[in-house]
Amino acid sequence: MSLDSSIPVRVPKSRQYGEYIRGPLPLKWFQRASNISRTAGVVGLIIWGIAYQRKLWGYNSQRRTSGHIKVTNQACMKWGICGNSKNTALRMMEEAGLIRLDTKRGRSPFVQIIDDDLRTEKIE
Repeated sequence: MSLDSSIPVRVPKSRQYGEYIRGPLPLKWFQRASNISRTAGVVGLIIWGIAYQRKLWGYNSQRRTSGHIKVTNQACMKWGICGNSKNTALRMMEEAGLIRLDTKRGRSPFVQIIDDDLRTEKIE
């Protein structure tokens, strides 16, 4: 039996996304951020996305910590969040103890993720 060359052979392709958010993402952290405001929940997704993309989240000695994550207006505009809303959400997230915020006038803010669930784990 021979294959007819006029019939195209369909080769299955795997899905490849241009952009995605890598995990694991802490559900309790996002629930706390979303309870602050919906904008804070989306800004949280942006922060975690940048942290994983730039490898700023991971092990440091025996605890997990994040590096300094720059949150730009351009990154937030992709998600439909303006600069003022971003700054308001970041300030409320800092008050709630989800992040550490470092701001300088005229510059994009830097944040560090604080994950209380990981700090309460017992290291054996």
